Amino acid sequence: MLTGNIYCSHSSDDMEKLETGTLFIKANELEETSDHISRLSIRLTLNGDQYYRIGSHDHSIHSKSYVIVNQGQHYRTAFKGTEGQEMIVVAFKPSFAASVLNDLVTPEDKLLDDPFKASSQPVAFFEKTYETDPEILEIFHKLRKMLDEDIGIKKEADLNTVYAQLLTRLLGAHSNLKQDIDKLKTAKLSTRTELYRRLCIARDYMDAHPQKRISVDEVAGVAFLSTHHFKRAFKELFDITPHQYHIHKRLEFSQKLLKEKHLKVEEVCRQAGFENSSSFIRLFREHYGCTPKAYHLNNF
Repeated sequence: MLTGNIYCSHSSDDMEKLETGTLFIKANELEETSDHISRLSIRLTLNGDQYYRIGSHDHSIHSKSYVIVNQGQHYRTAFKGTEGQEMIVVAFKPSFAASVLNDLVTPEDKLLDDPFKASSQPVAFFEKTYETDPEILEIFHKLRKMLDEDIGIKKEADLNTVYAQLLTRLLGAHSNLKQDIDKLKTAKLSTRTELYRRLCIARDYMDAHPQKRISVDEVAGVAFLSTHHFKRAFKELFDITPHQYHIHKRLEFSQKLLKEKHLKVEEVCRQAGFENSSSFIRLFREHYGCTPKAYHLNNF
């Protein structure tokens, strides 16, 4: 289902020719797509989990998170669920995004002097997993409901106002990241910003691969940082060590398996990348206050 047009191509030509639009897909499974080039877009799943390969980095989103793909960026995506999974993409026309940014960053008297001047600033975001806030989720549910309306109502809808509201909220959320960036104890803002970007790439890599045991050295390599530098900076930013974070994500994954599937504890242990059942059971009990078996029985 489609409202407007979504740019999805193997080349980067003609991004300006299509208007801002919404793509909705409902399916049990989406096999990994071939390599595509995106316009600036926000991608969210209303249920289930979805994998993205954005550039050379891995990301995973669920119903409480989203990713942003910048204009001209290469990506692949896939998902597999047990019920109809619903994904929504909003892709922005480049001049539309520039206009919204210009309205936000230009003083009102300047807007009156030259209301049609586009911003010289590129509209670009950190390509990372963001937590979905209530306002963004409400906009997506509004778009989802609109897709079920008849064609007459769709034509009367002021979609550009909805899209401007969404992009304004995204830009606001992006600007609020400075308080997180400033947690890093580095003098130059440009250095803190780049370090923040790399640490988010590393965190998203762990989020995207909860089914395997990943060494700290491997994750540091993903972030292009030395192991010592990575461990220290990750703890500064996220208030948890990379090792603790990775264990937590794998336990979350095991909890999901216990809730959704009829698997033995040993199989859940294996699928979550734990080396032996005894250490898995101990860690699970420490985090959730009960054994994996007890948790499974309480959820069926």
